[in-house]
Amino acid sequence: MTVSSSPSPLAGRRILITGAGSGIGKATAQLFTARAARVALVDNNLQAVTAVGDELKMPIFGCDVSNPDQVERMIPEAATALQGIDGIVNAAGIFMGGAIEDLRVHDWHRVMNINLLGPFLICRQALPALRQAASATIVNIGSIAGLQPAHGVAAYASSKAGLFMLSKCMAFEFGPTIRVNTVCPGAIETPMIQNGLTEDARARLQAANASKRLGRPEEIAEAILYLSSPASSYVNGATLVVDGGYSWR
Repeated sequence: MTVSSSPSPLAGRRILITGAGSGIGKATAQLFTARAARVALVDNNLQAVTAVGDELKMPIFGCDVSNPDQVERMIPEAATALQGIDGIVNAAGIFMGGAIEDLRVHDWHRVMNINLLGPFLICRQALPALRQAASATIVNIGSIAGLQPAHGVAAYASSKAGLFMLSKCMAFEFGPTIRVNTVCPGAIETPMIQNGLTEDARARLQAANASKRLGRPEEIAEAILYLSSPASSYVNGATLVVDGGYSWR
């Protein structure tokens, strides 16, 4: 018996991915291109995103997502390179830890500007292109830090909590032709985590996790793919937690 292969649900879709130079953004770009999507790779680290672009043979764009002028220039260029935009994945983000009394105002603003203002600027600027797509999607990358309080993460957690509500507001305003959802990862083996975790902290995270390990960027990319494809056609304004069983506590 011959088994016919089904076409990829992403085949022909044109997706802009921020933070594509490393971590979850890079893994998402790799998965999406493997599933026959065309992607525009956006990152402030031009060296990193150039390497990913060379690997995937996809267009790259150096851009600080918190800079309105840079975003305003980049989005039309990306839309031209892809011949339209069917979806956005906002994976660019930074983490700064520290007790609230030790947080500098400059650092607070930097976290908010990249993690919250950035997705707002990207989506607002891309809205005309998304409205021309037959079935557009936006996937914002949140964090379990935005779901429950913890010591030393006030700026990061607040930025992600704000992103959850921004996603829901966009879902209401942009629907029904543009779906907006949030993926909420737990502790994932990305440079952001690897550079900031002591061995003791890693052990505590793994012990508190039902899966007893940290997640992989590729596992988050699969969740993003689901929300970027027709398989999730009735999922809108949702938050999909992918944390290996951590936030149930």
